[in-house]
Amino acid sequence: MKLLRTCQEVTRLVLQGQDRDLTVGERLGVRVHMLVCQACPRFRQQVVFMRQAMGRWKQYGESGDSESGPPR
Repeated sequence: MKLLRTCQEVTRLVLQGQDRDLTVGERLGVRVHMLVCQACPRFRQQVVFMRQAMGRWKQYGESGDSESGPPR
C-alpha cells in the first residue's frame, strides 16, 4: 500500500473515484496527500462542482421542451 502519492496520481484517483469506489489503500493515500498539498484539494472541489453542474444541466435539458432547446 503506497501512502505517499504524487499530485499526478492523486488527480487520477480523484477522477476515478467519481466512477468507482477506491480501495482502502487508494483512499488513504489520497487523504494523506491532501493533508500536505494545497492544489489537490482545490482540484477535487472543482471536479465535484463540475459534476454537480453537469447533473443540473442534464436535469434542465430533460425537464424542458426538447424542441425549444436552451434559452438564448
